[in-house]
Amino acid sequence: MNREALQRVASLATNTFTEALRQRFFAFLMLLGVMLALSGILLRTFNFGTSELKFLADFGFGGVFLFGSILAVVMTVQLFFSELESRTALTLLARPVRRWEFFIGKFFGIQILLAVFIAVLIGVLGALLAMRSWELGREALRLGMPEPWFSTHGLLVFAFLQCLRLAIVSALTLFVCSFARTFLYAVVVSAMATLACQLQGIGDAALAQNKQETLLHLFVENCGRVIPDLQVFDLGAPLVLQREGLPATVVLGVIGYGLLYIPVLLLLGIWLFRDREI
Repeated sequence: MNREALQRVASLATNTFTEALRQRFFAFLMLLGVMLALSGILLRTFNFGTSELKFLADFGFGGVFLFGSILAVVMTVQLFFSELESRTALTLLARPVRRWEFFIGKFFGIQILLAVFIAVLIGVLGALLAMRSWELGREALRLGMPEPWFSTHGLLVFAFLQCLRLAIVSALTLFVCSFARTFLYAVVVSAMATLACQLQGIGDAALAQNKQETLLHLFVENCGRVIPDLQVFDLGAPLVLQREGLPATVVLGVIGYGLLYIPVLLLLGIWLFRDREI
């Protein structure tokens, strides 16, 4: 990739991010996610002990992925198809902008948007967890009980892992967009594919209990080796609330897992998009 191509990709990514910020859907999901995170303050009237932090963390982390995946799917499809329907893509591609540059530019613009979304929600959730951890720590010290643990470093690592997780979702969505012909079809298929990736771990656990080598068993097992498993990124509780944390090899393994699937999905999408009629 030469310097001119990098500049074109960066320009497309910047324009995509700017356009996404103007969308009301992004503002709505951001507000909804912040309200969900702040709703944990209502639990301060109750005292669940140290388990309260785990409940707050699981509740908040689940909200980050739920709203983040909705944002990744809907905004990716909307920004992609808006360029095609307005014929802007045709104008861009008539200039010295290659299709893969258009594709990659869209991807990175969406990643900047998702990074902002995750940073805001994780920041609000982290402030809530830190405040409640301090309050519960004072109460535990007064009662002679073990103090709850909260790791800011672990929260930052978890935020980065969620960026990778949603990058897989947006790359998968762009792959669907590369051959989809309608907005609705792309949203539905991308959402179902994301759900399948999220539930893959449950399917693997069920298959582990069933040792019968049926055709269905073999089919699901082979599919599980191809599609990404998004549940491997669910490391919030051990990273944030456990003193021992997680071994660096586990975290690096998950990062490598994400960095493996993202370029594969993008390359497949570029390959399909290069011959698409616009």
